Amino acid sequence: MLKPTKMARVIITGTKEIMEPVISTLHRMDVLHITDYHEDAVDFKIGHPLKPASGLSEKLLSLRAISSQLGVAGKEGASKKSAKELPSIIDEKIKQLHEDVTSRVDELRNIEFRMKEKDDLIAAVKPFFGLELSLGAYRGYESVRVFTGFINAELESRVSKITNNYELFTGEYEKRRIFALFVPEAFAEEVQKLLQDERTFVELKVPALEGNPPVILEALNNEVSGLRQKHDSIHSELENIKKDYSEFILASDEYLSVETQKAEAPLRFATSANAFVIDGWIPAARFSELEKALEDSTGGRAYIMQPSDKVNMEEIPVKMNNPGLAEPFELLIDTFATPKYKEIDPSSIIFITFPLFYGIMLGDVGYGLLVSALALGIKSKFKTGGLNALALILFLSGIMSTLFGVLFGEFFGLPIFNVVVHGHLEHGILGIWAPAIGGIHMPIHRFDSVQPLLLLTFIIGIIHLTLGLVLGFRNVTIMHGLKHAIYEKGCWLLILFGGIAVIAKLMPALMSKTPVPTGNPIFAGGMLLAIIGVALLVKGEGPIAIMEVPTLLSNVLSYARILAIGLSSAGIALVVNTLSKDLFIMPDGVLLGGGIGAALVGVLILVIGHTINLILGIIGPGLHSLRLHYVEFFTKFYEGGGTKYIPFGYIRKYTEE
Repeated sequence: MLKPTKMARVIITGTKEIMEPVISTLHRMDVLHITDYHEDAVDFKIGHPLKPASGLSEKLLSLRAISSQLGVAGKEGASKKSAKELPSIIDEKIKQLHEDVTSRVDELRNIEFRMKEKDDLIAAVKPFFGLELSLGAYRGYESVRVFTGFINAELESRVSKITNNYELFTGEYEKRRIFALFVPEAFAEEVQKLLQDERTFVELKVPALEGNPPVILEALNNEVSGLRQKHDSIHSELENIKKDYSEFILASDEYLSVETQKAEAPLRFATSANAFVIDGWIPAARFSELEKALEDSTGGRAYIMQPSDKVNMEEIPVKMNNPGLAEPFELLIDTFATPKYKEIDPSSIIFITFPLFYGIMLGDVGYGLLVSALALGIKSKFKTGGLNALALILFLSGIMSTLFGVLFGEFFGLPIFNVVVHGHLEHGILGIWAPAIGGIHMPIHRFDSVQPLLLLTFIIGIIHLTLGLVLGFRNVTIMHGLKHAIYEKGCWLLILFGGIAVIAKLMPALMSKTPVPTGNPIFAGGMLLAIIGVALLVKGEGPIAIMEVPTLLSNVLSYARILAIGLSSAGIALVVNTLSKDLFIMPDGVLLGGGIGAALVGVLILVIGHTINLILGIIGPGLHSLRLHYVEFFTKFYEGGGTKYIPFGYIRKYTEE
């Protein structure tokens, strides 16, 4: 907790005869983070994949193509298959699946192409329903040109100016005028220019079909219907294949991925003609376990040691070490940056502060319970991975929101307890007065306690920033020494607390228009601390660093968003409740005074309004809480940029050894 797992560098060597059992052991243990070998020296070169690698890759590609065509997706709770039994059946089944699936998929594509052709023909034939002519009547003439299309303008008088020897057929399709104009070839160019100059003219191509449009359309529709039935039948066959073989495909994919990973492992080793060297990192506590496993699998022929050479700290992979409930918050750390090996891992701190900020911002029993229920639903569907971690974070935040909802006495914006606000009694849902806890009269009404709550958010901000600077002081001391820590972080602590002391005495004087208490020891001491802090800052960072001093004040003020977001959420809930109740459900204080219809509108407003507010309540507090951590808190101590610990191995979900 707070510090990553202690890591140990190990070097494993041996002859090439034992390379495969060593790889299998390392992969099974899933503990060694391999440092890739990049150099091509005289004695050692990058290794070559094991012989099965090429064949395994081909099978994996073929299987994934089948999986993609069938739409097979990973699923929780699938029964595991024996990894020892798969090799004997995998080749034959993949070959058979490839034939069955590929042939059907190709046929589906052919049918879809033909259906598209028929649909295009249907779309082309339909407009000609407006003209009582066979499609064959529009072509086959040597001395006559046929023009067809849509037009809004009157044609007869215009064409008659060119020639009286023409024939015009008109009709209507989808409220648009359609025409077919037959003119001698000698006048075709003039007629064509006439039509092109008319802006409402849209040319229609006559489909290369024979017969009357209604008859043709019926035949085309019958063909499409037959193709669609065949398409559905083949699609159903593919769904049955997917249902029957999805578990096999998932298990085979996992098996081939594991074997491919092992076969390609030598690409990360240093090898000579007869030997290999593996360089990597493991959690120090598991060295003995790895040593014994290698001894058992190779008969003691593999040599493992811990070199004593100094290493670059940035090369050490980081395995975060947090208790169960704090572990999901590693997701928020990884989203920002993996900590360096010697840095503090803030996951356990965010485990406390993130839900705290979130809970204060949302602070409503109803919304908190819904957020918790939503989180449990997500967690039940996703047993592992990022969504599972996010669900647990959301669940803890929802619980904290519920607790603060009790403190604020709010349930979907309605008061839970009786409370007096600005001299006016508000009756709560429970109809009772809340007890006093620790001398504080419950509930704390947010709109009636803005000033003390604002002061509380500033205190939270000061504590949060102080913690960040203290952690930064510790990190810089370890990495660069005490002197650097004083110049880089200690000065900001002095400026922060000096500034707090000055403002604590200055603001009351300014507000009451009394003289500034320059002789007050707290004011004078604060000024002294701030001046010393600025002097250290200038000495360590240079005069230009003075420009950054105002950002410290803005950091503290930024925590006011904790109250602002909470007030906005409570305000929206209050508006929704007031609108629905006073205008629709209980107009003039009379239940159903506007009728059942109006009351139903009021209920609809309640549902929609609170749904929107809930969505905002999930997103807003989450984003602003992250912002307070990433921008205000992390910048005081956290650099990140470490190497994430990725052990050589595979977490099996669908197979077992």
